[in-house]
Amino acid sequence: PVPTISWRKVNGHNPSKARLRKSQAVLEIPNVQLEDAGMYECKAENSRGRNVFRGQLQVYTYPHWVEKLNDTQLDSGDQLRWECKATGKPRPTYRWLKNGVPLWPQSRIEMVNGVLMIHSVNLSDAGMYQCLAENKYGTIYASAELKIL
Repeated sequence: PVPTISWRKVNGHNPSKARLRKSQAVLEIPNVQLEDAGMYECKAENSRGRNVFRGQLQVYTYPHWVEKLNDTQLDSGDQLRWECKATGKPRPTYRWLKNGVPLWPQSRIEMVNGVLMIHSVNLSDAGMYQCLAENKYGTIYASAELKIL
């Protein structure tokens, strides 16, 4: 006999936008999002028995800004703390540029997980800074100017 087919998301609810097609044999999720990821189960059963198959849906996305930089003015000797924060899967990594040139850690300059700290800023620190958030699907840029008074 023709089996009855059903779908479910294991440890969760089927996405509300999910549609079943072709006598429920196809689960379609339009505009898939990170929260749609997970284990899905398809069950087929009739009077002769049943069979269950599971499949893992993994969703990857390009980086997207959660927090960007703002232009900043500081007095000489102050501390700068800028944070770039982006989402994405895989998790983005960060790089910093100053006036278009890669910025590297130094005695006064720290860069950790999207945070740039410059201790005791001076006139040489003034300029345009860029934060790059990147994963294998893309790179996004945020920029701001640091002025020293």
